Amino acid sequence: MELNVAAELKLAGRPSSRHFEENMQPIDFGGHKLVFTMPVSVDLTYVFDGEGFNVAGVLSSRLMMNCTKCNEEFEQDFSVDFSERFIKTSENEAEELECYPFNGETLDLNKMVFDLIILNAPLYGLCKPDCKGLCPVCGCNLNTMQCSCSKSVKNANFSSLEELAQLLNDEEEV
Repeated sequence: MELNVAAELKLAGRPSSRHFEENMQPIDFGGHKLVFTMPVSVDLTYVFDGEGFNVAGVLSSRLMMNCTKCNEEFEQDFSVDFSERFIKTSENEAEELECYPFNGETLDLNKMVFDLIILNAPLYGLCKPDCKGLCPVCGCNLNTMQCSCSKSVKNANFSSLEELAQLLNDEEEV
């Protein structure tokens, strides 16, 4: 996504608006894959203040997710408000100033969009607020079927602690 700012460079202080939509390929991040089910939409307002551009707006899309509890796929809306700064400088200097660089008469928005997605996209989600998850014994999806498993499953990791608690209870009774 590139934004031509030739006119704004000549008229400092004049706000302008723009809308972008772009299909995004899946992004691998932190062992997860962000899959977009609709184009990434960016609505922004920008103004040149004589030194750089203040760019603010909303980035939105829809993500395909897997439920944390039942592992079923579902779609989730994704939206983030942003306010960023672009300054005519080198990439190294821009990093130190915590802004984005630009050269010439265009702002390259790709790094900003990528950063906004990576920093704000949910990695986990629930298919619905009252998701029942999977049965810990048989693994069936409790949202779609009821199983006949005993729900009092003992965790082997805590068996030693349970034995100790039982011993302590037995000693107190004596």
